[in-house]
Amino acid sequence: MRTLVEQTRDCISAWLEALAGRYGDGSPELRWLADNSPTILMGGEEPDSSWDLYLEKEAILIGTQDMLLSRALNRGYGMTRYRWPIHFGLLNNDALWVMDETQLMGVAVETSAQLDAFRSAAVMCPTWWMSATLDQTQLATVDHPKPAGGWPWISLEEADRQAPSVQDREGARKILRQAGSKLAADKKDEIAAYATTLAEEVVAAHRQGTLTLVVINRVNRAHAVFRALEKRVPQQTKALIHSRFRPVDRAAQQKILFAPGDRIVVATQAVEAGIDVSARTLFTELAPCSSLVQRFGRTNRSGEVAEGTDVFWIELAVGDEKLATPYLPEELRLAREVLERVTDVGPATLATQMVEPMRPVRPVLRRKDLFDLFDTTPDLAGNDLDISRYVRDGEPSDVQVFWRELEKDARPYSKLTGAPTREELCAVSLFEFEKFLESERKRAKEKQRDSRIWTWNGLDDEWQPAHRAVPGRIYLIATDAGGYSTQYGWTGETQQQPPALQSGGFPEPGYDGDWRTTIGVWLSLAEHTSDVLAAVTDLSSTLQIDKPTLRILQIAAFWHDVGKAHEIFQKMLRKIPGCPETTTYWAKSGRSGGKSERPRFRHELASALAWLQSDDAMQLDEMEQSLVAYLIASHHGKVRASLRAFPDEKAPPEDDRLFARGVWHGDPLPAPDNMPIVIEGRELPRIDALDLRCMLLGGTEGRPSWLSRVLALRNNKEIGPFRLAWLEAIFRAADVRASAAAERRGTGLPEPLLAGS
Repeated sequence: MRTLVEQTRDCISAWLEALAGRYGDGSPELRWLADNSPTILMGGEEPDSSWDLYLEKEAILIGTQDMLLSRALNRGYGMTRYRWPIHFGLLNNDALWVMDETQLMGVAVETSAQLDAFRSAAVMCPTWWMSATLDQTQLATVDHPKPAGGWPWISLEEADRQAPSVQDREGARKILRQAGSKLAADKKDEIAAYATTLAEEVVAAHRQGTLTLVVINRVNRAHAVFRALEKRVPQQTKALIHSRFRPVDRAAQQKILFAPGDRIVVATQAVEAGIDVSARTLFTELAPCSSLVQRFGRTNRSGEVAEGTDVFWIELAVGDEKLATPYLPEELRLAREVLERVTDVGPATLATQMVEPMRPVRPVLRRKDLFDLFDTTPDLAGNDLDISRYVRDGEPSDVQVFWRELEKDARPYSKLTGAPTREELCAVSLFEFEKFLESERKRAKEKQRDSRIWTWNGLDDEWQPAHRAVPGRIYLIATDAGGYSTQYGWTGETQQQPPALQSGGFPEPGYDGDWRTTIGVWLSLAEHTSDVLAAVTDLSSTLQIDKPTLRILQIAAFWHDVGKAHEIFQKMLRKIPGCPETTTYWAKSGRSGGKSERPRFRHELASALAWLQSDDAMQLDEMEQSLVAYLIASHHGKVRASLRAFPDEKAPPEDDRLFARGVWHGDPLPAPDNMPIVIEGRELPRIDALDLRCMLLGGTEGRPSWLSRVLALRNNKEIGPFRLAWLEAIFRAADVRASAAAERRGTGLPEPLLAGS
């Protein structure tokens, strides 16, 4: 949950800084870790964060189940699709997963167990599951059965229980009563009346100088209760805590929660997971037993109130499925039975009262599902496989939204704004956003204007009016479209218009563009290739890559940008003002500009085709050939398993001539009248005609198709999807680091103090 992320980050940051202060001078790795970790993965991060660029270094990552599991499934929420494979590779290799508060995670527990089963011991990627109420049977999935001797586990032992601090916690008294307020139906007028009654009851029970915590199951009801308190006690210090805030606004609310003294805080489940506060008075709506245990843990945490704290549970109408959401009526019935027979909800009492949790039927991630997710190319309609059912229970996962101040008739869409930063993003439930989006579309139609909500189209390289809500996607909202309050968070109300936090970020990555081509200096193909070869060798040495794999990486580095010698790419760079000369094959430019004559042209595909047609490739077996070709083609994340033309590509004049990603069957490399390609002092043979027949299913003349090559790599027991993506991540990191080093040399920027950089 989002509210625990910052708290966890702050704790880890303090621990790392303390360790680095004591041992950092003698441990550069520890100093690196303290300076660069922890990293929060919640969407909107900058593209060159240190953890995935310097992947040989230690890193501590923190994120919600949505953000981390989506990355582990190769569909990273809140990030560009072209970087999905990097995080997929790194999070499924050489990583330790800690799944905290599993009782709140739902289907994510089964998904994490299945992923644990699919990863071989060779990738060194164990998982720990943590909870005060861990249901071990949830881990026993179809591919992750319970071992004969059971799973190793750690819990409090008898010696631990003898410690006074533990005894104080376990013996803490928490006096339980039923609140007088009750919610009878999920209707607007009923909720308003309920909020007024509950606010009066909360004020009456509140004890001056202490914290009263009110936990509500739904954000809209939490809004209603908080507003009722504003009317009832306007001068009272109070806060509203839920997951639908931008980070900066949520921090302001949480500051009140963690402050000492007199305050009333209305919250949702956001306070269940490990929030270190202890209320004197607690009100909670009826919830499943595991959730109630967590809520009860937010009061008298250390047994500091000897006479016991006050806990009130709020009844919800029996059997009302809509009112029970996000839970099931049966879960609430079981919890109600427990609450009706106890008068104290301290740990000692609850340990004797817990009921067997319900075991709902949930979707299970199978090996075939995971393999199908390996290719990140959208389908012909521009859609992706939906992973939300493997990430979170109930209604589909969230979307991420951010606001910018935009002109009324902003055009063109490609120039609207840059990508968001993490601090701008606000999570919104798919259902709530769908309602808001539909309402905005109706307003736009009535006023005969465009919608003021956009989503980024990476193929067309522009922000386009949004027509539907997709889990995990980022949406841009003009501030005048409203929907958000700095005090209440997401409301969906058009009259509440938030201030924009910034006017623009780094450019959104598109399919045609490659902003790394413009690095501030002109760099030849030969120079850049030498830099990448050195970076690959250096990084592989640090990672202790075996010699056969190093050889594959080095061959891929040698050939990875040969396609930039294609006439189309060189024409694009040579159109840029200030291009030094036309007798050199350029790989990087000193200035931006230039437009390809062929939309969607991908130099990396031309490079891969050139490699497969080379004499060098014939020296390797078919699997090695395919691995080199895949690393070459995928090094920008835009050419992977699927190879087909896009609808708006420029077609060749001949009707029967194959074409894909701006490359035409029969293209020469380089153009006949151009000078030869020389790399590392070696002149490469001219290729008279690039062969695109590999895009045909079934292969030609005994040679496999592109798809069959990639599927063979993905399905290979020695390689598989995890190792293949890991090698892809290594290769892409080396390429980026080589470009960054050249930029620093050319522009006079200082060298970073990084081993192996």
